[in-house]
Amino acid sequence: MKLLKNTLISALIISSVAMAQGDNFSRSSAALAELRSKAGTTETKFESDKFFYLVDDFTQLKTVPGFTFGAPSGLVPGWGVGFAALSGVHKDSDTDGAAAFGFGFGDPFESVGGAASLSVGSIDPSDGGAFDRGSLNLSLGHTFPEYGMGVAVGMSNYDIWHDSHEDKLDESFYAAATKLFPNDTAPVILTAGFGNESFVDINTDDDRDSKIGPFVSGAVYVHPQMSLILDYTTGITTFGTSLVPFPDYPVSIGLALTDLFKEADEEEIGFIGSLAVGFRF
Repeated sequence: MKLLKNTLISALIISSVAMAQGDNFSRSSAALAELRSKAGTTETKFESDKFFYLVDDFTQLKTVPGFTFGAPSGLVPGWGVGFAALSGVHKDSDTDGAAAFGFGFGDPFESVGGAASLSVGSIDPSDGGAFDRGSLNLSLGHTFPEYGMGVAVGMSNYDIWHDSHEDKLDESFYAAATKLFPNDTAPVILTAGFGNESFVDINTDDDRDSKIGPFVSGAVYVHPQMSLILDYTTGITTFGTSLVPFPDYPVSIGLALTDLFKEADEEEIGFIGSLAVGFRF
């Protein structure tokens, strides 16, 4: 259970960070870029005096819903983007969570951009200790707006501190590509790639660092404020939704059922959730 929990938490933090970078969604495709009055900003055409309301299109959002739960994104941010995220997993009467803070650097549209973040867990002191592990995550990538896609390579879970060997996460390396398929009805985003260690099938016990595992995720935007996501990462299938409940604020919420087919050889389906906030500086 510990490996499953660590894997889900670390993967979810990566995707939570991607959720906070919704500006990439509109910038990465010529068709969707037209939905923003100025690419690369979080300005909207108007702001309502209501805290919650439903928008008509993407141009009225400060951010957009996420498009993965475990698969790393092929879209990366650039300088001037900051983010914070909380994530958690509940499975087999066990709950754990983690937090992440980070920022973007470079320019993925002109050259190379990326993100650096610090993940901290556990955030629940009832499971034996809080903040007992910390790890660094890095990504580098380039976005091709004319093709509506981005490619990235990255490292996750580089150990900085841990209270015990059980809390130590081994660094993982990955390569990912994300492709947008814009349309007037329900835009689609597909992400695929491969990585070692925490991206290898959860049932692999030995030499995970020398093995390669695939990941794939697909998202359909049934509404500008809601996406449905099907994700297969580390041999685990996850299905859920990402929501932007407050159009005037860059906040996204992810809710999903994970281990749908009990690939982790557990008795119960798990529940995962995330809260991500993006900002510009």
